[in-house]
Amino acid sequence: MPRLVGQRSNTGANITSLIIIAAIVGVLLEYLGAIDIVPGFGREGRYFQLQGQPTNEQGSGQINQ
Repeated sequence: MPRLVGQRSNTGANITSLIIIAAIVGVLLEYLGAIDIVPGFGREGRYFQLQGQPTNEQGSGQINQ
């Protein structure tokens, strides 16, 4: 078993990695439409459809022209 006496902890690198991963996840969720913090950023349609809102597939009985 290795001795840990005198070894430096790697906390700074762990925190940096966690922040980078959290930022990537946040941007991905924003792009997919799961969250809407930046208006106009991301895809046209929402990836996660909200309940009760008609989509183009469900339609509202009207034809788009």
